[in-house]
Amino acid sequence: MKNLGLLLLVLLFFCTTAVSAQGQINFISDSERSFVTDFENSSLKDLPSFKQFLATSEISSGESFYSTHLATLRSKIRDRDSDKKKAETIFKYLHDEVFLQYELNALVSDLSERWTYNCVTATSFFVSMAEEFGIPFQIYETPAHVYASIRHRNEEVIVELTAPKDGFDFSSNMESLLQTLVDNKLISRDELAEKGAEQLYQEYVAKTIPISKKQLLAIQYHNDALIKASGENYEEAYDQMNKAIKLYPNDTFSEAFKYIVTISQLNFTLEADKKYLLISKLLESTKNDSTLTYSLVNHLGELIEDLLKFEENFDLVNELLQNVETNVISDTFIRSKLNEYYVYMYTVFAQNSSLKGETLEAKRNIEKALTLSPDNSRLTTYYISVTSNHATKLSQIGLFETARSTIDELAANYPAGYPIIKEARVQIILDALVSIPKVIENESKLVPELELAYSIQPDNIYLKSFSATVFHELAMQQVRRSNYQKAKNLILDGLKYNSSDPTLLSDLKLINEILE
Repeated sequence: MKNLGLLLLVLLFFCTTAVSAQGQINFISDSERSFVTDFENSSLKDLPSFKQFLATSEISSGESFYSTHLATLRSKIRDRDSDKKKAETIFKYLHDEVFLQYELNALVSDLSERWTYNCVTATSFFVSMAEEFGIPFQIYETPAHVYASIRHRNEEVIVELTAPKDGFDFSSNMESLLQTLVDNKLISRDELAEKGAEQLYQEYVAKTIPISKKQLLAIQYHNDALIKASGENYEEAYDQMNKAIKLYPNDTFSEAFKYIVTISQLNFTLEADKKYLLISKLLESTKNDSTLTYSLVNHLGELIEDLLKFEENFDLVNELLQNVETNVISDTFIRSKLNEYYVYMYTVFAQNSSLKGETLEAKRNIEKALTLSPDNSRLTTYYISVTSNHATKLSQIGLFETARSTIDELAANYPAGYPIIKEARVQIILDALVSIPKVIENESKLVPELELAYSIQPDNIYLKSFSATVFHELAMQQVRRSNYQKAKNLILDGLKYNSSDPTLLSDLKLINEILE
């Protein structure tokens, strides 16, 4: 039977390596790579089924194990025996000498090293021997099982490899098949009592389809992946599932892969970089698979959040999103989610740049985020803050015209409701005025700018302080030239900006005494 126990019953319903940054599948040899990636053109496709298993495993004793039992069977089978007789001999021999203990989650190594089997490995070994003796065979898959049949005089003989006593010429009625499922713990007696025989038959048995040796190998990869995932060996699990889906794309494998993705990405003991490598590897199978694409995209958010906690991962996240965008199928939901992740990424980039004082880089990134989400009020507020800070930084380093045009454009686009723009406009004006000497000849430059700043934010304390200084200096210069009325007018203008400034009030008292 094909199962990992109750937890994986639905996913592993068949009897039952490090990752690169690009997410490539790992293979144990060039032969396996050729076998999986280009099966139809590979010479390995002509191997008997069990030898295919051996070609994709690291079992050193597998070949001698196979050859020994084949040699023994050659001594027992005569050329004149009928196909049915030959198959029956093979069946009996295997259960006497090879298939010594049924184990639900047995893999290839378990058969060759411990003589434990399940329906996948036993069926594979049986049909391999049938193939060696020229016996026509077929492999069948149901949602819960794999079994074989042979052809004898235009009749099909069912071969149930998990039933040692009556598995040859198996009577495949509903009762016997369900009993096999119960015996092999694929379904419980409680489930049988609750759902009834007919429903369980439809769920686990009825959908029988013939499969090829290639597809049987894919089932073995699938089972191996789920076993590895249960042991938290996720990298190899992703590798094996990628191979399974390449050989035999189907909804069941997609759901199994989705399960592996979920338990790996929700594993709190797994570092973010490991999850990144796993997600990258998942891209191998998502191009035309909506189930896997949705699973990948749904788990991408938390991974990106974890990765972006460290600046050294910024390029990695950008590359990951680009790879996902390139490799997955696209629909409204996928585009929306990826857009959301890009917005988050650019926002984090902007925040990081702001903290480092890189205001231009912060502005560029928040603009990218806002382009993707123009109606996002939170982003708009942050964009205004970042741009205002960038403009004031420009003014601080003497780029007054650029600063002025930047903040004026921002003010034109957002004319109301953002005090930070007003503060930045006034600050930029003051920064520019500081560099202008406070002399009578520059009055025409200083006063209009002060008036503009006052019209923008009359309560700005820096403006009040600076304007008081400017008008005091200009007035005192006029006093020294004996232009007392002009001096008084300048002082009165200054008091419009700062009516309580003690220096200007003192100046006014002095001028009035002189004029009297």
